[in-house]
Amino acid sequence: MYLKAILGSRCFAVFLTLASAADMCSAQDGHSPRLDRKKFGEMVGLGVKFSQGQPLTELPMLLDLRVRWVRENLWWRDIEPEPGRIAPLPAYLKKQLDFYREHDIGFIALLSLENDRAYPATMDDPGRPYDPEHFARFAVSVARMLKAEGVRFVLELGNEPHNSSIRKVMGGEWNGKGPAPWVKHYVQMVSAAVTLVKAYDPAIRILSNDDMWVVHYWFLEAGLPTALDGFAVHPYTQGIPEQAAVEQDTEWTKPFQVVDADRSFGSAVRRLRERGLTRLGKVPSIWVTEWGWPVGDGSRGTVAEDELVAYLPRAYILAAAAGVEVLCWFSSQDSVDGPMGLTRNDLGRRKSYQAFRTLTAQLADSVFQRQVAGFRDKTLGLQAFLFASSSGSTLAVWSADKKKRRMTLPTGALFSATDAIGVTFIPSTDNSTTTSVLIDATPIFVHGPWTDDTIAAAIRSAER
Repeated sequence: MYLKAILGSRCFAVFLTLASAADMCSAQDGHSPRLDRKKFGEMVGLGVKFSQGQPLTELPMLLDLRVRWVRENLWWRDIEPEPGRIAPLPAYLKKQLDFYREHDIGFIALLSLENDRAYPATMDDPGRPYDPEHFARFAVSVARMLKAEGVRFVLELGNEPHNSSIRKVMGGEWNGKGPAPWVKHYVQMVSAAVTLVKAYDPAIRILSNDDMWVVHYWFLEAGLPTALDGFAVHPYTQGIPEQAAVEQDTEWTKPFQVVDADRSFGSAVRRLRERGLTRLGKVPSIWVTEWGWPVGDGSRGTVAEDELVAYLPRAYILAAAAGVEVLCWFSSQDSVDGPMGLTRNDLGRRKSYQAFRTLTAQLADSVFQRQVAGFRDKTLGLQAFLFASSSGSTLAVWSADKKKRRMTLPTGALFSATDAIGVTFIPSTDNSTTTSVLIDATPIFVHGPWTDDTIAAAIRSAER
């Protein structure tokens, strides 16, 4: 989870033609194959808390927020309370699945790694609760039941195993560096589950998981199976979303370099994807199944609520630009995890709820085109990303360094701007012939008939 993660971690480019834009996108992605782009809305996910006390009456919030994927726990000990006896899915989950099926919301089934009820540890076998073959049977049983429910789903194998009891029992360095018996054992569990589930249905997607960027590098070294579909990561950071929690030469990530010199989030995604391609022989999909910041006074990694309003849309836009398959914000409600919810436990909505709602209203039907400002400095200065839909183009723009900038908009064309909490306003008038918008740390969405030339001029005006 978030606090454990942060405690453990301590261009400009304007594209003048579509062809040159494609070339630059290839450069931005390093040597990785070019990524297929889908509508922004297809990657919008949310970690829900219905298994931890959030009332099912809150399910309609998913429609209000245009959520396309949810992530929820499935506890092995509840599904298999006795060896070999598979219990039906919990009643609360069945109600959720009915809702997801009706509204075509995908389900990320987070499978726990331990079953000390059916397979308690013994003196001779302390690792019995984590037996790979038993775990694989649990995974395929869940796959069968979810398929019978008729919902879209993926299986996520464990939550942050380096933070879990498996590491304490098996032993080894928390960051995965050898010797780390827990890494080897987790990879054995993944391999067993992948083998059995893919034998049942090769189309079912399966993800390994950990929150630290470097741990998946060690999973790959330990032999993750080539049939694995992707990696689930949790890129928590104490700072801005543009910048990863580690540096290029962070001691505990060696011998791997997991980010570029700029520490950019996009470089962390790109490098992990490329490492996966090298080891698996295919490009793994990257799923961000947790990302967020706790609301607070700025101490111990917390952020003020207004700052969170800025960070949330920036995180999703950065993920879309990096080709992340799905991002699940953490989370829908505080529940047991502190002030990280879009809603408080009294069901009151934070400003971040409205920021989420605005983001999806503005971009859900759009497809990311390219980054048009901030390409050379991905973590500071003006950042701008172009999206397009059948109804027109939208420029999402902000200042990662919090510096206030003014962007002049083209004259003779109808432009409008919407702020992060959904207020649409007419750009301010500097004189009789020009209009402009004020840019700061919180994204605004500028809609209008953008062309390569007008984008170039607008970006130049803001970078003066």
